Amino acid sequence: MKKIIFLVMALFLVTACSVKYNLTINDNLSILEEAKLTGTDAFFANYYKTTKKNVLSSLLEQYKGILTENGYSYNLIDEEKPYINVSKDHNSIDSFTKNSILFNDYFDEVKYTENGNIKRIETIGFNENNPDNPERFDVKELEISITCPYKVVNHNATRYDIKTNTYYYELSEQSNYKILLEFDASKKFNPNERIILIVIICILVIVATWVTIYILNKKKI
Repeated sequence: MKKIIFLVMALFLVTACSVKYNLTINDNLSILEEAKLTGTDAFFANYYKTTKKNVLSSLLEQYKGILTENGYSYNLIDEEKPYINVSKDHNSIDSFTKNSILFNDYFDEVKYTENGNIKRIETIGFNENNPDNPERFDVKELEISITCPYKVVNHNATRYDIKTNTYYYELSEQSNYKILLEFDASKKFNPNERIILIVIICILVIVATWVTIYILNKKKI
């Protein structure tokens, strides 16, 4: 059944589509998995006699049953460039790593390990596109974002949003990239942590300067 689901989604991802794939880790370590699937301009150019929305709607209509059967929600977002949003809630990170369709098809292995409060998600072996292998997505650009409510102690993200504690991994067919995210589930993320630290340092510098000036003035007296 998993292979069927893969082939279903592959229809949305032909002709080198780009995909935005988002993971949100919740406080209780459950995960919301979301993927925004759309076509490139080259893909939609093949259907110039109809609208982009109709193209995606027609594709989605054929596979609603299979997606529902496997616990995925879906809807068609009608914007200037429409896309299909596919999502699923996983009750744990372990469940996600074992049952996620996209992760388990993009990578040879997805590992989740725990060492006390330290939780680690990592991937092994990014699967590049292979036109001779029908079991792989034809995706030129894949952006994966992971938003975490806890303090991340180790990562190899391409870029980072400090306001939301979101880590972005940009993969392509040339990248052979590994994803690594390690966090401490006993320490909640505080977006103001750096600001507080800077303020404390500034206060200490001011106090030290004032004490130094005071001591020097007393010596002169």
